[in-house]
Amino acid sequence: MVIVTYWNNNTGKIGQTHSAMAIAMHMAIEHNYRTLLMSTRYNDQVTMEAFGFNKIISTTVNLVTKNKNTMDLESGIEGMSKLAAANRLESDMIPNYTRMILKKRLEILAGPSDKEGEKIDYARIYASCRNIINVARKYYDIVFVDLNNGLDDQTTREILQMSTIIIVNMEQKPSEFTKFAELKEKEKMFTPKNTMLLMNRYDRDSKYTTKNISREIGEKNEILSVPYNHIYAESVQEGTVAEFFLNPKIRKMDDLDDRTAFFIKELKRAEDAIIYKMQELQMRI
Repeated sequence: MVIVTYWNNNTGKIGQTHSAMAIAMHMAIEHNYRTLLMSTRYNDQVTMEAFGFNKIISTTVNLVTKNKNTMDLESGIEGMSKLAAANRLESDMIPNYTRMILKKRLEILAGPSDKEGEKIDYARIYASCRNIINVARKYYDIVFVDLNNGLDDQTTREILQMSTIIIVNMEQKPSEFTKFAELKEKEKMFTPKNTMLLMNRYDRDSKYTTKNISREIGEKNEILSVPYNHIYAESVQEGTVAEFFLNPKIRKMDDLDDRTAFFIKELKRAEDAIIYKMQELQMRI
């Protein structure tokens, strides 16, 4: 039903995928939405590795499961792209190509990757992503899309245009927000109604806080943040993201002087804002 797209206009890595995974995982635990987290990125290994699919040992958390099928994520999205291109992809087929993280809550579809000794036709696969997303929205309550950066590709533009909400990911620099304000004047797809601003790897001790930047650039809408947290970053590297978020000690933290408690608080603030925006836009529709 709802397409929430993470996008940025930077050339480097700014933590967008880490933020998308964190918000999707936390929202899946706290809310009863059937959710798909889909990456369109070429040779995306981060999403797969973060949830432990590069490991032989399966997880011991009851809620975390793997699909019964044995196809890998690369074959999954490539198979979906072929069906989508032939207009044969049906919404109830999609779970056959995804990995389940939380039963009936969260599934992931990582970006296409080269096979061993063989390069894939990424351009063809990426061009089909718009159709895949359009079919997926009929099956899931929320489709989170971790989208390629920039605006040079027509597929990127089409996905942004069809998105219910666009989350624009930025570094913690006032200049980043000023540049986007200029971009909004040229690109009419970014409107105050459908666009949300998100700071990645946020440092609350910096003078460039969300409130200060909002004041400086005259941004009326709330600026969201995903703080940098070394424990979460390590869980991404170790393939234990699900375990990190399902840990009762972490979920019950309430001392905001603690960096992990603040990390969880800001995730909740972001997901609450996304849900509010979803409800607001659906009412208008």
